[in-house]
Parts: sequence; structure tokens; C-alpha cells
Amino acid sequence: MKKILFILFATQFILAPYIIKSYGANLIEDNYEYSGVNQERKTVEKDIFGNIIIRDDKGNRKTIEKDIFGNITIRDDKGNRKTIEEDIFGNTIIRDDKGNRKTIKKDIFGNTIIEDGKGNRTTIKKDIFGNEIIESSDGHRKIIKKDIFGNTVIEDY
Repeated sequence: MKKILFILFATQFILAPYIIKSYGANLIEDNYEYSGVNQERKTVEKDIFGNIIIRDDKGNRKTIEKDIFGNITIRDDKGNRKTIEEDIFGNTIIRDDKGNRKTIKKDIFGNTIIEDGKGNRTTIKKDIFGNEIIESSDGHRKIIKKDIFGNTVIEDY
């Protein structure tokens, strides 16, 4: 009986994902390590400037920074950069260093409009029944609704 309980107790810690809180004498305020079953280990740190740094076992690193204007910049160790900012009209603009740009805005009817730099436009709106309709500029339409059992159904419209 003791052997069975020991095996159950040991496998609980081996199979379950875990989070380790690390403490150190360096300049990092918080340091968390995330790991799952047969997965890589990721470390999430917060430095003294308030930036969040995410590292993994392979040496990849992402830094999430927030400036004084509220803009969020996501950088990785390969030199890629994405900037998320909000303009004076309340539109959210997402840019990267390759020249790609997406603008997310709401119109006067409450519809969400997503436009990119290539002229593609996607509109998300609700109909009178509460179903969400997604329309793209190339003519594709999808409807997201719930059936009588509460399941979510996605159909071409």
C-alpha cells in the first residue's frame, strides 16, 4: 500500500505542469518558470524598468516594453519588432518593422473594422438575433451563432 501511494504521489509532480517562483540577488523583481509535460521550459521575468522578458530553453528571448505614451513594443532576439499603439481617435494600430500595419477601429454602429496596409478590410458586426457576422473585403462572409443546445456554430453566410 505504501508503494502505491508513493508512486501516485511521485507521478503527480512528474506529470503535472508546474510554476516555480525563483528568488535571486540580481536586479530582477519577479522571476517565474513555466514548464509542462514533455515541453520546453519558459522563464518570465520583470526587470527594474517594468519590462517583461520571456526566455525559453533554446535561448529565444522576447521583451515586452511599455513607453510613457502607453505604446507597447514587443522585441525578440532576432531583431523583429511589433508596436501596438492607440491614436487620438481610439483606433488601435499594430505595426512591425517589415512595414506591415493593421488598424482596428469601431464605427458609429459599434462594428469592429480591421484594415491592413494592403487594403484588406474585415468587418465584425452583430445582427438583430445576436449572431456575429464576419465580412471580408473579398466577399467572404461567416456567421457565428449558437444552436438550441448552446453549441457555437460557424457557417458560411
